[in-house]
Amino acid sequence: MAMQVPFALLLPAAIVLAGLVAALLVDAFERRSLALWLLVASLSVGSITAVVLGHGGSVVESPVFMSSGGSVLVGGLGYLLTAVAIVAGHRRLASRARGVPMAALMALGALFAAALAATLDLLVFVVSLSGMAVVAYALVAGAGTRRAEESAVRYLIQGMIASALTIMGVAYLLGVGSGLTGYGTVLSGAEVGEGRVVLMALGLVTAALAFKVGAFPFHSWVPDAYETADPPVAAYLGAVPKMAGVVALTVITRVSLFEAADPEATAAVLTVLAVGSLVFGAFGMVRQRSVGRMLGYSAIAQVGYALAALAAGSGGVDAAVVHIAMYALAACAAFVGLEAVLSVRPEWDGSLEGLKGLSRQAPVLAASLAVVMLSLTGVPLLAGFWGKYAVLIAAVEADLVWLAVLAGVAAVVSFGGYGSVVRSLYFDEAPETPVERRSGGLSAWVVGVLAIALIVLGILPLLSGLDPFFAALGL
Repeated sequence: MAMQVPFALLLPAAIVLAGLVAALLVDAFERRSLALWLLVASLSVGSITAVVLGHGGSVVESPVFMSSGGSVLVGGLGYLLTAVAIVAGHRRLASRARGVPMAALMALGALFAAALAATLDLLVFVVSLSGMAVVAYALVAGAGTRRAEESAVRYLIQGMIASALTIMGVAYLLGVGSGLTGYGTVLSGAEVGEGRVVLMALGLVTAALAFKVGAFPFHSWVPDAYETADPPVAAYLGAVPKMAGVVALTVITRVSLFEAADPEATAAVLTVLAVGSLVFGAFGMVRQRSVGRMLGYSAIAQVGYALAALAAGSGGVDAAVVHIAMYALAACAAFVGLEAVLSVRPEWDGSLEGLKGLSRQAPVLAASLAVVMLSLTGVPLLAGFWGKYAVLIAAVEADLVWLAVLAGVAAVVSFGGYGSVVRSLYFDEAPETPVERRSGGLSAWVVGVLAIALIVLGILPLLSGLDPFFAALGL
């Protein structure tokens, strides 16, 4: 049977793929800047197309893909954030022979991410997850430093284990389902005595997705990769694959596959992952002196909030998706901000101490970074607050008050990490800071626009509530 791809998913993907091919052809003639802008244009048009086709759309299913407004918009947001990462890193990417191929890999990864977030088929799930992983390994190594290459090798080795777990879990499901691959049908033929097999498949598939999103205890690759990758690449890694992975985990555990098969085991697995991620990520942040590494631990904690929403049951599905979308925007802005800092201070070593006095040297950039860090913390009137608020409400409504309290404590503890960045920007003295002010170039403009977006998205719910966000991103 031919694969049926809904038009709302197919057209944006086709636009991005066409731009990717065109960019590589142009790069063959050493027109790197033009090739990069072609990629940015195709990703932007693909994102706009996804928004237009997915806006207000009802759920339309094929045997292979789900084309609800939420799944389409998640893919479109992935295209947009990838374009943002390429724009912010334009100068870096255009100056390197491998720059355009790396940008093309980010676009390819965004295509895999869109497929992963929308698929309803186990085979497409495996292909999309594996493709996204291979792209990530190459991107981390693409920084070209010895530390980056070592991080990429460790990431690859761990990823191979996760891939093996994925294939084993899918094999169990195919065996139980007599070869059926659709999420909605694979367990329809399961017999009473096969509950343990289904439970084993739940553990294996969930572990593989936990590795992809960087959840505890499958998180060890995250701080290394985020610290050693180029900031534009880290902006992509911290936003697009993580958002797609959480959405895929949501669909598999709560929307279509394991929820009906074994709801108690599903809740228990998600609760353990959520608690470990919240505690390890939040407390791990406060010990870091490298900003990139601190953001890596931040990513672990932020995934913990999404998992806490999923642990609350199907009522937390929309909260998990809204939270991870808000986080993806802020994470992309944070790493774009690091690229802007390198434009202002080319010798910056990535440390917190190296940010001292930046508010006097680049006040707009410092203010933008402060907004981003406060949004990641969950300060009210910024986008990140509403994501965490939705998660806490979902947990409380599911009578998981203790989990909501833990999530709140983790948010308070995490301010020790985010607040250390703000302190270095504004309060720590740095006599060696140059007197002249610098703008930070295009990347500083990008992080400024993203900071404004975080402010706007933080104010809008005061006027309309969270219902429009749930309606747009709901699965």
